[in-house]
Amino acid sequence: MSKPRFLLDSNVLIDTLNREIDLLAFLDTLPDCEIYINPVVEIEVLAKEGMSVREESEARALLNSFKWIDIDKNVREIAIQIRRAKELRLPDALIAASAITLNATVLTNDPHLRDYQRTGYAARSCVLSV
Repeated sequence: MSKPRFLLDSNVLIDTLNREIDLLAFLDTLPDCEIYINPVVEIEVLAKEGMSVREESEARALLNSFKWIDIDKNVREIAIQIRRAKELRLPDALIAASAITLNATVLTNDPHLRDYQRTGYAARSCVLSV
C-alpha cells in the first residue's frame, strides 16, 4: 500500500518562512506520507523581492527538504487542458496538474486552489498558526 501524497503550494512555504504558520507542526498531524513540491513553487518562493542571503539560504534548505516532481510532458498536457478551460492561472494550473499526476492532495491556503474542482484533484487548507 502506498503512502498518501501531498503537494505544497507556494503560499504555504512563504507563510512558513514568514513565520505565519508552523508547517512542520502541521505535517506532524498528517499520516506517514510523501511531501512534494514542483519548480513553480521554487520560483515563487525564491522570487521574493529584497530577500536577504540568510532568507534565501533558509528558503532553499526548506525547499530541498521535500521531494520534487518535474513539469514533464504529462503535467504540461494536464495544465494545458486546465488553461484552455480558463479554470486557473498558469502557476496554479501547473500546481494542480502536478498534484493530479502524483495523485496527491494540494496543501494550500489559496482559495483558488483550495476550492478548485476537477476529477482527480483534491486540496485542503494548511493552517496551524505559530
